[in-house]
Amino acid sequence: MKCYSCGGEVGLTDKVCPYCGRDLTETASYRADEEKYQQRSEKTKKKAGGIIKENLSMVISAGIMIVLVIGVIIASYVNENAYFFKKDAIRKESVKNYDECSAKMKEYLNAGDYTGFAAYKEAHNIDELNAPYDDLELLWSITEQYVKMVHVVESSVIYASDADRYKPEDNVDDCQSAIDFFYREFEMNLSDIDEDPYKEYIYGMRNQADVILEVYLGLDENGRKEYFEGSDVTQRAYLEGVLIDE
Repeated sequence: MKCYSCGGEVGLTDKVCPYCGRDLTETASYRADEEKYQQRSEKTKKKAGGIIKENLSMVISAGIMIVLVIGVIIASYVNENAYFFKKDAIRKESVKNYDECSAKMKEYLNAGDYTGFAAYKEAHNIDELNAPYDDLELLWSITEQYVKMVHVVESSVIYASDADRYKPEDNVDDCQSAIDFFYREFEMNLSDIDEDPYKEYIYGMRNQADVILEVYLGLDENGRKEYFEGSDVTQRAYLEGVLIDE
């Protein structure tokens, strides 16, 4: 906006021209509007302040509630993930104590206690897929199937004496699958097993598996050969004869 007298630039709310000193009557309406807006703003601030003052306890309660909700969310997250935090801490500890953990696992393996080896590895959350334990990958892959087979065969034989309670048909299915998975895992990795640093333990596991089948299921060397060469139907029929019919 320009001053009518000197042509200088003036602000919309200036009372006098900063160049010639003339009273700026032409800006009066703008100044009035500005004063009106300021008054409204002050009234709004006072009103808001009054509302907050009147409801101060509610505002404080709302703030406390928000803090509590955030705390509950954080606590819930920590609680839900506590298991994983703990497992990760145990895994890091196993890496830190590699020599000690490796020696302990070797003790179990040398004793032929493959289920003990599996339990120790799981308890210490040892990661066979990453260094420094990555040389255990094949051994662990077969050990997993071995441990499952041992558990299923033993429990199937035990439960067979209480067929009314334990659904013997399910035991037969589980037993057949567990045996198949272990021996198939072994055969599929045979060429890699012969190159593996833990070859002797893997073969030791296979020998123990053969003994378990003979002791619990009556499958001696010839029986195992006949069993594995048979079809799924004949395998199931044999297991039904052992676990149900006897």
